Amino acid sequence: MATLYLKDDNIKVKVQPGMTLRQVAMKVGASMEFGCRVGDCGTCIARVVQGMAFLNQITSKESAVFKMLDQTLEDNRLMCQTVVESQEGEIVISYTTL
Repeated sequence: MATLYLKDDNIKVKVQPGMTLRQVAMKVGASMEFGCRVGDCGTCIARVVQGMAFLNQITSKESAVFKMLDQTLEDNRLMCQTVVESQEGEIVISYTTL
């Protein structure tokens, strides 16, 4: 299983492939706030500090939200749209610095 480190809450957890970052954050009680939960509002923007290669490709919903918010996609993702795809590796995210 991959490891997800929620840097701002100092939570490290093993993650099964196929789970979204939002699902994991909610399961472990992270402090991240979520609005619509389907990729329309942009409240769950997080910065991927490490491990982008272990995640799914950017979705069309993410592209639309980032364009609407005039944000860069560089290291940012929507936690509700970002799926862990790897069995191995470490993913580090931050969400309070955006």
